[in-house]
Amino acid sequence: MQIAIFGGSFDPPHIGHQTIAKKILKKLDIDLLIVVPAYLNPLKVKSFLDAKTRFKLLKKLFSKKENIKVSDYEIKQGRAVYSIETIRYIIEKYKPSKVYLVIGADNYKSFHLWDKYGEILDLVTLVVVTRDGIKYKESDYIKRLKVDIKISSTQLRNTFNLKYIPKKIRKDVKKIWHKKGKI
Repeated sequence: MQIAIFGGSFDPPHIGHQTIAKKILKKLDIDLLIVVPAYLNPLKVKSFLDAKTRFKLLKKLFSKKENIKVSDYEIKQGRAVYSIETIRYIIEKYKPSKVYLVIGADNYKSFHLWDKYGEILDLVTLVVVTRDGIKYKESDYIKRLKVDIKISSTQLRNTFNLKYIPKKIRKDVKKIWHKKGKI
């Protein structure tokens, strides 16, 4: 079995995340895509949406996709979880023959700051998703996944523009933002 891990804050999930998932399934030779929402990104102080809400939104977004599983592993830890822990957990649980770790170009720029990044590179093939024209140094140990959607969760939290939220979860996100007094 070949697996791709696509982790992140997904705060909120948007059409960029949905497009990346589609491209992963199309371009990588995998049997299963595991989407892993972070309880809290180790490089961030807080999230806008709580972890359980983000998990529920992702479950709903990918509910009809048999080859996509949304994992609550990091959320169940109740703390910031380093990627190396998640990778080890998934390898132990699924015993895959190959693992891809999918990250955005923005995260790749700080990849050298990640906990045990050398061990991560020993365990996975790193896949870097192009994003907003962010430049990064190409390397032999990474694959490139061209997406370049000009949207980010940060932009959405600043503008509360629902057109970038997938239709499947748009009403849910609108209701959440309304409760938070944002729209």
